[in-house]
Amino acid sequence: MKNKILFGFIVLALVTGCNTNKSNRGVTTRPSDINSLNSGLTCATGQSNVGAIYDQNGLALTGGATFEDRVKAFLSATINPAEIGTISSSATDSTGVRFQGVISLAANGQVNLATTKIKILVYDSYVLNSQYATNGQKYEPIPVEFTSAVEGRFDLTTGAGYVVFRDSYGEVRFEGKYDAQYFSGTVSFKNTQAVTGVTAQQGTLGQFYVARCGIIQ
Repeated sequence: MKNKILFGFIVLALVTGCNTNKSNRGVTTRPSDINSLNSGLTCATGQSNVGAIYDQNGLALTGGATFEDRVKAFLSATINPAEIGTISSSATDSTGVRFQGVISLAANGQVNLATTKIKILVYDSYVLNSQYATNGQKYEPIPVEFTSAVEGRFDLTTGAGYVVFRDSYGEVRFEGKYDAQYFSGTVSFKNTQAVTGVTAQQGTLGQFYVARCGIIQ
């Protein structure tokens, strides 16, 4: 069922990946190549290798902030939250947060840091709404990409573990458990930078899931 849910986002990623990011959005993104979305593993079973970050309740775990608020707080390391559109907390809507990557494990469960990577894409309402287009160019989904990890380990018996990614803007931590079908758990972040007028944010971003065959190597 989950692979069917995410199929639409593979199509969406392929369509939006051909557009040019609008310069008047005021975005200073982390270094990223939007066309490298398909850098994750493939699933011979036909399952999607694109994962979802979501909130099944849509509300904050603490503090009264919605999922959209938390996503904007995460992106505030490089982007003014006022310049970001609406974002759904669902794993099935046309806006939302998706990711793709590779978690490479050694025989002892230690994460191979150099070959582990993740790319997070935020699809807000500006990506989908043509009224925001200028000169025929639409907004791109907002990318946050890490080309290596800094820490991580998994219990190969239980599947429980975590992986941490870090750059000069902050860090992201995926913690959870994998089984024969999926890797799922919770995503948290800790920014070390912020745009003007915003303090560096941190907290829980949401829950996540992705097909095991699409990320665990």
